[in-house]
Amino acid sequence: MRALFVYTNIKGFHDDCFAFGLASIVSIARKNGHEAKVTIVRKKEEYSRVLDDIKEFNPKLVGFTAVSSQFGAVKDIASNIKDMSPGIITICGGVHPTINPQCLLESKALDGIFIGESEHSFIEFLDKIDNGRPYQDTDNFAYVKDGKVVANRLKPLINNLDDLPPPDREVYPFEDTLKISGYAPFFFSRGCPFLCSYCSNHTLAKCYGLPKNFPRQKSAELSIREIEDTVKRFNVKTVWLLDDIFGMNKKWRQEFCEKYKKRVGIKFICQLRVTVIDDEFIKLLKDTGCYRIQIGVESGNEYIRNEVMNRRMSQKQIIDAAKIIKKYGIQMNTLNIIGVPGETEEMLWDTIKLNRKIAPTSSGVNVFYPYRGTKLGDYC
Repeated sequence: MRALFVYTNIKGFHDDCFAFGLASIVSIARKNGHEAKVTIVRKKEEYSRVLDDIKEFNPKLVGFTAVSSQFGAVKDIASNIKDMSPGIITICGGVHPTINPQCLLESKALDGIFIGESEHSFIEFLDKIDNGRPYQDTDNFAYVKDGKVVANRLKPLINNLDDLPPPDREVYPFEDTLKISGYAPFFFSRGCPFLCSYCSNHTLAKCYGLPKNFPRQKSAELSIREIEDTVKRFNVKTVWLLDDIFGMNKKWRQEFCEKYKKRVGIKFICQLRVTVIDDEFIKLLKDTGCYRIQIGVESGNEYIRNEVMNRRMSQKQIIDAAKIIKKYGIQMNTLNIIGVPGETEEMLWDTIKLNRKIAPTSSGVNVFYPYRGTKLGDYC
């Protein structure tokens, strides 16, 4: 069966973003014998390209992924598809439908949504469509009946990530990511155990009845193989390890770093939380080839950072972590958020002052976006 996958990144902060979730769905669909095509839409003017791809590719299904800021684009494109070809099945997965399934009531052009980790459910869904069978009872699937959202049971979280094929980098235009960004992104874990109020992780855990997201990781060996294959195929010069917090499992990170240094050996970037940073960890990263670390400062004001954002880290921990990173000559980029509820101009200046104090190589700032389903988003 043919399926067209659409990734929208309208006015995205990161134009080079690689949609790991979508690429994973594409990969497992292809592994199970289905044909797939991926279209990336970065501007509203490109909506028509999706319709052109439908005419050329003739899919039975069009699948989207969305965060809250992209769901409006998904609704618009889905409506255009239904106007042209009412018989095509349109669905959406991703963080926004997962933590806010009622979004389905906002779009009559979507036939349903997928909630949570849906690789295995999605294959069952495709097989049902391919064989002309009803698909509404598929696990992880939600649809509208009599004006209400009906959500089916969720399959358990995938504990052994090694069971999944690597995210697709063939049908998905991965070379475009490399050209735009200059690095190859990788993601080897699922689930961040921290409960930041602006992030989706606490709500994703709640979907599965968990108090928090317990991290699951692909084995170090398969992670290294994925990097080796990608580096060889695309002549990669720089790797970015995009796990929410890299190497929280000490045994895993030791094995990964030893194999990376021996078998990959090119420079890389990773993301850390200041509370996991110590001398031993940063020395290991430096010896392995890490040249840049991203840390989340988020706010320099203790009240905003810990009470509003629920970051649970002290000023001293941030300053000490920055000193250790600098000690080993590693570049440091700080991530900051402005505009959360209750933040005053004076509080915002605290963020500027803390960044000046730790003097990162570079700093990034995001304007707070109230993602539906998150504690801070719902508060707004």
